[in-house]
Amino acid sequence: MGYLKDQEFIGQFGKQLKKVREGRGLSQEELALKSNISQSQIARTELGSVNTSISHVNAYAKALGIDVKELFDF
Repeated sequence: MGYLKDQEFIGQFGKQLKKVREGRGLSQEELALKSNISQSQIARTELGSVNTSISHVNAYAKALGIDVKELFDF
């Protein structure tokens, strides 16, 4: 079995991350500071160009003050 990369799902996750971040009134730079993840990584995640790690998902949720499941509500 090869590596599974569901590009549509990755893109949907990125759009949801951006929606939640903007809903909280945060810039990518502010989220980067709160999550300790680089702004460029956040940008790539929001664009759907990287398959982010589960650790990053958890860091995003903590920085945004939400449950992880909210990032998958799309």
